[in-house]
Amino acid sequence: MPYSGFHQLNGTHGWMRGKHLLLTGASSGIGRELAVQSMGVCDRLTLVSRNRDGRLCDLVTELEDIGKSGADFNGHANTRVQARAFDIRDRQALALLLDQIYRDEKDQVDAFVNCAGGTHVFGLLESMTSHDIDEIVDVNAKAPMYWLKELLPRMKYNRIKDGDLKRAHVLMLSSRSGERALPNLSVYAAAKGCVEKLVEAVRAEYASFRIAFTLVNPGSVNTSFTDNWPVGLRDAHNVESMSVAQATGPIIEALDSQFALNKISYQSVQQWLGEPGVLVRASTVE
Repeated sequence: MPYSGFHQLNGTHGWMRGKHLLLTGASSGIGRELAVQSMGVCDRLTLVSRNRDGRLCDLVTELEDIGKSGADFNGHANTRVQARAFDIRDRQALALLLDQIYRDEKDQVDAFVNCAGGTHVFGLLESMTSHDIDEIVDVNAKAPMYWLKELLPRMKYNRIKDGDLKRAHVLMLSSRSGERALPNLSVYAAAKGCVEKLVEAVRAEYASFRIAFTLVNPGSVNTSFTDNWPVGLRDAHNVESMSVAQATGPIIEALDSQFALNKISYQSVQQWLGEPGVLVRASTVE
């Protein structure tokens, strides 16, 4: 079954059972896969995405169908699904969402996973416009700061269940590009490197509140990330990429554990054998 990841990993005893998971970038790629895998495990899913081409609505319909399918969830929760369509850079919208959850509904976000990100440009720094740079930095570096600035002051007062060692879990999806920057992805790599330092700092600031922070650096993943790239380069990237399901496995393990996995860095065998990969080999200096 496509929605059996958490069940296969920890049966009925994983940390995520009965929790509220808030996902950004939920309508595609790793975010979408994680939402599907969370059905029947989490008590509540809150999905945030821009709803491009109706993809967020399509996902909600699919999740509702899973919930109605009578699938055997081994006694797990009947997951409630809520979708919010807005750009993750919209600080007013994110604050209103969190106020609704914490103040109006007297609920809490147990796990926050930031999957939103990417770059619309593959090219030399000198070829980028100011708009290109601002867009990439705003989405990949600044937006995560704004989310954590609003979320953490609320999350540190979360109710903690008997037997739980974590009060909450924040998982930030970054990239192997933040560890070893690649040509033609300079601004994207710099923005992702910013996320790593952000996570390192807040981990120390909120350790006393039992909030776990995990930085996730996947290598190439076959998603819509490369949709706007040149066709040949996009195809070469996808050949050496992990599938979305493969990339989601370590994330599920980190979330469902009772201990803190501080950092996960991984890539496909094909990319590992050819490190640093097709993006360097395809790059030329004239």
